[in-house]
Amino acid sequence: MTKRKKLTALAFLAIFTLGAFFRLVGLNWDQDQHLHPDERFLTMVGMDIKWPKNIKEYFNTRLSPLNPYNQGHSFFVYGTLPLFLNKKLALLLNHDNYDDFNLLGRKLAAFFDLGTLILVGISAKKLLPGKNWLWAPFFYSISVLPIQLAHFFTVDPFLNFFLVLAFLFLVNAQKSNRLFWLGLSGIALGAALACKASAALFCPLILFFLIIKLKREKSLQNFFIRGIVFSLTCFFSFRLFQPYTFTGLIKPNPQFLANLAELRSYQNPSSTYPPSLQWVKNNHLFFPAKNLFLFGLGPILGIISLLGFFLTPFSFFKKRKNLFLAFAWLMVAQIFVFHGLQFAKPGRYFLPCFPFLCLINAYFINSPVFLRKKKLSPRLLKAALFSLIIILLIWPLSFLRIYYQPHSRITASAWIYQHLPAGATLSCEYWDDCLPLFLPNNNPAAYQKEIIDFYPPDDAQKWQKINQQLAKVDFLIISSNRVWKPMIENPERYPQTAQFYQDLFAGRLAWEKLAEFTSYPGFPPFGKPWFIFKDEEAEESFTVYDHPRVIIFQKAQETKEKQNSLSGFKRKTFTK
Repeated sequence: MTKRKKLTALAFLAIFTLGAFFRLVGLNWDQDQHLHPDERFLTMVGMDIKWPKNIKEYFNTRLSPLNPYNQGHSFFVYGTLPLFLNKKLALLLNHDNYDDFNLLGRKLAAFFDLGTLILVGISAKKLLPGKNWLWAPFFYSISVLPIQLAHFFTVDPFLNFFLVLAFLFLVNAQKSNRLFWLGLSGIALGAALACKASAALFCPLILFFLIIKLKREKSLQNFFIRGIVFSLTCFFSFRLFQPYTFTGLIKPNPQFLANLAELRSYQNPSSTYPPSLQWVKNNHLFFPAKNLFLFGLGPILGIISLLGFFLTPFSFFKKRKNLFLAFAWLMVAQIFVFHGLQFAKPGRYFLPCFPFLCLINAYFINSPVFLRKKKLSPRLLKAALFSLIIILLIWPLSFLRIYYQPHSRITASAWIYQHLPAGATLSCEYWDDCLPLFLPNNNPAAYQKEIIDFYPPDDAQKWQKINQQLAKVDFLIISSNRVWKPMIENPERYPQTAQFYQDLFAGRLAWEKLAEFTSYPGFPPFGKPWFIFKDEEAEESFTVYDHPRVIIFQKAQETKEKQNSLSGFKRKTFTK
């Protein structure tokens, strides 16, 4: 191995280590509290399903104990491959219990996302010249949305891995012209579909690949052979890893189809399903663009990505050697436009953009357009690129701060136990987590609880009930912005509720803010921050799971003496 190759290998190892550091720090970010609702559901399903005795039982949709439908979960639309992998690993490692299952799933998600980082590096090495390929895995290693989702046991990091694996096998199929690699690409895409159905967005690129092959070879026979090989390997891979989508070899499961229809019914502006409300006023492409480039990538990397995306495609499509970079560009455009035009558009839907966007960025940063390289001396260029790397690290390091601090809900719960008297009545918003949480030597049963449902249509009956509940409440607990933010954004649908929250935060009601607990990204990631990033304008799921803003109010008619007797505290905001 030459000295240059050794340095390149060391640089990639450093990038991988950096990516591992970002993804493995603070995996138990909620201290065993199960504060991610999708994780909670997958963990409950994981506890109920049982590993089948043999392969025949595995494929028996009606009888298999591994089928969620047979274990009391009549609604299940997640991909089963990540769940099955985690279940098998939990059984092997003796972690098949409620408190360990989701933590093992987070480790598995982080492991797969690091696998994606490696695949991005391998793909870039095949597609980009010299040492330029190192930028692609570096960009992926510091991208905040993949870092955050690697801390959650959800299907998205698994989907990402298999999509990039399918892409890499397709690159090999182009270079070697062997059906073996095309078959492997089909297997990888089938596995991706068994993680999430949106992997089907990769299929048009397969057709594009086959058409280009046909144009070059002028052979319809080879076109059909390749299409059949890819289709069969993809189908049987999906059939293996998501077996309960079917009741026969190819007959779809009616229950699964009914679940998909029910899920689609939630995806419209008139839906009364609580999570749907947040999308009514954010049903445009600018909203996911803002979240993707400002929060998911960070401002600086977001600017580089925007410039790279809009300035490089002509080069990709003009030069045949850049064919797969053109594929990467099309993949980003297709994923963004497809999901951006859907009613619901949470950030995790756009995760598959990131590996392909990093390939584009790596090409762009080494193009003559970037930094006007031809006009810079080598020393000045190195200084500029080194400065860029340092600046790029600020956002992911700042985001890492939320994992170095106690969760804001846990801090708020500890404060409640210490300062609010046992027997007091605390409110809880329906569709959000109630506080306080269970903590060592502390039980939420010490308090009375009123669960207030703000989601019914505003009418006299609804507000008569809410006012009766509020009359009983001593302390009003806002556990996150999951309820109040979409209410305020939709005053046409909820005029009284929107006004209630606006008046509450403005201090115009008979409630006084006692304490606020936040865990914003900040730099540096530990110790006293020099500055913080208030990211409350981000899409809901970016904040409400791992660093929500918690606010506690007390009725204003309570005297100052009563407040002081509770704790001797002064009104305070707790920002960690």
